[in-house]
Amino acid sequence: MGSGQYDKEINGFSVRIALDDYGNLKGSGVLFLRQSGELPLLFTAAHVLVPLFENKKDISLCLGCSDGGGKAQAMEVCAYWVKEKAQASGKEGETYIHPQYIGKDKEYVYDVAIVVLPWKEWMKDIGHFSIKCERVGEELQGWGFPESADRETQKEHASIMAGKKGICGKIDNIEGGIKKFNVAYETGFLERSVTRESYMACFSGTGLFRIDNRGIFLKGLISCEFGDRSAGNMLWASSSGLIMDVMGYFGLKQDCPKSFEPYMDMAAEEFPRTREKEMDFFINCSEDLIEGHQLHPENFMDDTEIELPCEGNRNFCDDFWVGQLKKAVILYGIQGVSADGLVHPVLQMPDSCGKDTVQMVYLCTEGNTESVIGELIEKEYFGKDGKMKNGTIFVLNSRKVSNLSIQFRRYECRQVLRNITKGYHSKVAIEQKFHNLYSNNEGKNAKFDIIKGEIAECNLAAIGIAELMSVVNQGRADEARMKKELERILERIWEV
Repeated sequence: MGSGQYDKEINGFSVRIALDDYGNLKGSGVLFLRQSGELPLLFTAAHVLVPLFENKKDISLCLGCSDGGGKAQAMEVCAYWVKEKAQASGKEGETYIHPQYIGKDKEYVYDVAIVVLPWKEWMKDIGHFSIKCERVGEELQGWGFPESADRETQKEHASIMAGKKGICGKIDNIEGGIKKFNVAYETGFLERSVTRESYMACFSGTGLFRIDNRGIFLKGLISCEFGDRSAGNMLWASSSGLIMDVMGYFGLKQDCPKSFEPYMDMAAEEFPRTREKEMDFFINCSEDLIEGHQLHPENFMDDTEIELPCEGNRNFCDDFWVGQLKKAVILYGIQGVSADGLVHPVLQMPDSCGKDTVQMVYLCTEGNTESVIGELIEKEYFGKDGKMKNGTIFVLNSRKVSNLSIQFRRYECRQVLRNITKGYHSKVAIEQKFHNLYSNNEGKNAKFDIIKGEIAECNLAAIGIAELMSVVNQGRADEARMKKELERILERIWEV
């Protein structure tokens, strides 16, 4: 599918939002079809909908959409604002505003809203997009319904979609703490009578998409103009991360991907042309796991529930699943872990490591290694009822390149743990949070010496996913050489 087809699909995702009748334009939005077959969702800016609910329990939204063939489709929805997550059930018409939304003085923060829509037969031919966090410098595009162009809908024989207009731009800066970013945008020709404020007014809620050879990715929603007029063509957008926050808060779930196949293609594209043999090895192992052993993303859902800092949503994050497949290929194709054992993999370490047996845990997070260990301890993943135990190697994946080739050796992890425990003065608290890091023979009543650090007996290490993948290149896709290269890395990170 070429870029022209992608452009057509982005155009088709746009929704015109009106109140009570189709002539009363209020804003723009994005139609999102969930893979799970659940009711579709409308994404828009919170400030588009919040004023409409003033002194009203419900409102009548008149939505203009396009079907898969580009034909205009009208849809009316009785929307009602669900403010408490305990009351959310995902029913048609339920409207969710980001719980931290602030609209004071039009400096919108957490400016995201979602409406649950009814399913219509014409939706079946509409394409899909993924939700993914933004990066500075990315070029984005979208289609919305600016107030300045709405008179086109009033012309004879015009459809309710006639006022649709494209917008494109580049991400200039990201305010990560509040998940906003600003965009330098291009609009094409504007009449002199059209102010920037009127132009942006009903463009609010427009989806901003990134297109590449992997597909279509929603990066954010237009919120409002940036700065004063001297700032030129600049706008604020709400990050797609806020959309995922609202979905998570109100329990709007999307199924995890159905197959690892698209992630196999994404990983294969990372190999340079000079590494064709290595790429073939990766693809062959992936296909064996996908087709021969029926390995699916749903097998690894436990890993998506690890609560570590993440700018996206692990359930449908490309970076998460590409890393997960890379880990599986290395363990299966080189280390000889069975396909059934890949979900909670256990490795027999090289003989030089004392024949230790370790478990491997996949962590995809934006945090650095030291903070990751601290988070896992604080949230009691190593507590008595925690899932993680002494004798673990963490496989780190991240959108930050610095984490991808890391080697964090066992003795370094021990030093981190000693530093962390200095902040605990209560032996009860130490026992509660560090229970599974004690040696088996120490027992529940083991004393903890903050100075000497009995926890120095713990056995943890970490390695970046890129470092694991390097064994394919360094070993030149030769089974014996790759195995020797992997053992060399494992020996190094298991140093004490």
